Amino acid sequence: MIHLGLIGYPLTHSKSPRLHQEIALLNHIEIKYDLYPLNDISEVKTLIKQLKEGLIKGFNVTIPYKESVISYVDQLTDIAKKIKAVNTVYIKDGKIIGDNTDYDGFKYLFESFHDKSYQEIAILGTGGAALACYHVLKDLGYHPLMVSRNKVMASNQVFDQVLSYEDLYKRHVDLIINATPIGMYPKVDQSPLELYYVQDKAVIDLIYNPDITLMMKHAKRAINGLGMLIVQGIVAQNRFIDKTSDLDLYIKQLKGVNL
Repeated sequence: MIHLGLIGYPLTHSKSPRLHQEIALLNHIEIKYDLYPLNDISEVKTLIKQLKEGLIKGFNVTIPYKESVISYVDQLTDIAKKIKAVNTVYIKDGKIIGDNTDYDGFKYLFESFHDKSYQEIAILGTGGAALACYHVLKDLGYHPLMVSRNKVMASNQVFDQVLSYEDLYKRHVDLIINATPIGMYPKVDQSPLELYYVQDKAVIDLIYNPDITLMMKHAKRAINGLGMLIVQGIVAQNRFIDKTSDLDLYIKQLKGVNL
């Protein structure tokens, strides 16, 4: 039995336990996947200790700890170092490794949805998920606009250009990527943007609960973040068990599962 888990807060409606159980079936392994709703990132020390002792194999990281967990790992992978955010923690050669599979997940989601006419792209939010989206787009040759309610703080990060929401409303963009939790269950009546603004635009909403967010309902074309969740989960479990999976085959199998 392989022990895995997820840290974050809150975790009440997480799909990760079911997702990882389904991935484990494809990997022909038996796992136990626990939720660890931490009130403070310092509580991760217990899991780090268990990881070093071999009691758990690794854990995933979600909001709001993708950046603060970095202080507790021994080494970052190149992609996590670049993004400055971690969503996967495991042990390798006696060292606690911080990795980022959100990059893989968003790259898959973007490439499966993207249209060549989408040249002006805005990312809402500046947290760990937004950082992954930003670096994927930069690596693909785009120059995304970052949109933040705290423009000054966000400007101190790696981004080329940061706008306030007021600034965004004065500009045209082709594609909006929501990397904030606004609109997530149970607050399904909320939207990060005024709905009139998205009516002629495409939207990638990284939220996957609900399946269709309020903003997605009003967009010209939209997709949720379930595909990103699935891919980052497959790649994360690969890291935990030191395996390389047939990504396309696994995605096809998992898309038919009710998560």
